[in-house]
Amino acid sequence: MIKLNICAARVPRMTHAEYCRYMKDTHARLVMGSRAMSGLIRAYIQQHVFDAAYGPLATPSRYDSVSHIMADTVEDHLAATKTRDYQEVIAPDEPNFADGRTAVFTMLEESALALPVAGASPHRLLYYGVCKPGIERVELQESWIDAHAQVVAGDSRVVGSVRHAVLNRVKPMPDAQPAFDAMGELGFLDRSDVPAMRVYVAMMEERLSNLLDTDRSFMLLADAVPVRGSL
Repeated sequence: MIKLNICAARVPRMTHAEYCRYMKDTHARLVMGSRAMSGLIRAYIQQHVFDAAYGPLATPSRYDSVSHIMADTVEDHLAATKTRDYQEVIAPDEPNFADGRTAVFTMLEESALALPVAGASPHRLLYYGVCKPGIERVELQESWIDAHAQVVAGDSRVVGSVRHAVLNRVKPMPDAQPAFDAMGELGFLDRSDVPAMRVYVAMMEERLSNLLDTDRSFMLLADAVPVRGSL
């Protein structure tokens, strides 16, 4: 399964709440109302950002949402964008709420991370990691998996409320340079667990300090809204 990750911010003069409502109530209905798109998309989850932390050299955009659209292959994702429904209905709706200057599209492939307990979770920590100069992306990705395992083994209370954990590996595209090199994704149970998510990020950054450019990396905290598929 290949995941399309879309980070985006709202158009000027629209509030964050208006943006999230439009995404959920209007744009999502257009996407899932397309029979052609539904035949290619396996899942569609919106993450409505409620808090964030950026490194001093991270992207200047401050994202309002992250969309995760899952399909079987990269080719299915590309085919979806070539359907008449996408080109004539869905794409023309995007400027009504999303500022195209901020949108970042990245293809990802998930690798499961170890957890004491797995299950559904309504909130997400999305940590976008960038390699230090001279570090290969695959080295950061493999070390990320090991660092997570060390955190869980060292003190499982840090992930006590976490029910979903994956490393998203960046799949390079021929015509685009990815904006990040790996993305760790945790699903947690309650907004009161945010301090634990901050501790988790700090522990991961400590273990990845030789590989991870924390000045360019950033974290988003979001409510997960399933449009198609489950959490």
